[in-house]
Amino acid sequence: MSSLAWIAFGIVAFMVAVQYISTGDAHFLMYAIPMLFMILIIPIALRMMSQRGYAQAEDRYRKNARHYKIEGITLKNIGDVVKVYGVVKKASFRWLKRPHFDIQDETDGIKVIMFTSPLEDIKVGDKVEVLGMVMRNLFKRTSLTISAVSVKKVKDLKRSQV
Repeated sequence: MSSLAWIAFGIVAFMVAVQYISTGDAHFLMYAIPMLFMILIIPIALRMMSQRGYAQAEDRYRKNARHYKIEGITLKNIGDVVKVYGVVKKASFRWLKRPHFDIQDETDGIKVIMFTSPLEDIKVGDKVEVLGMVMRNLFKRTSLTISAVSVKKVKDLKRSQV
């Protein structure tokens, strides 16, 4: 569950406790406790469904993916399924479970975005395989991004690229 979801849960749980303490109304708890339970369960269920969908997409993408060095990805590749290998130079938005990574290989770098958490804990310095579709960066329309369905750690970049 994301930090934001935990914060929302904490605020609502605090409000429920204050309401109960100030009124002593036990009937209120019949509605409040299931609501708190749902605030916990819904994000977890959505994350699991999202990861399952991405795992299925990974199978389809892997069959059609072409391996590229990052410098070889151009505007002509928009919409293409690609596989690149590199080192994570920056990781952001992990707390939202929608991570963005800056990946660097020996030729260039590219931003990689995911709309669900990768199955592994990816950190700065990790060697990774990225599988996804090339698209224009939403905020910098002149640069390219990979919308990834999979970011996995690899042991050795040289062996992985063979």
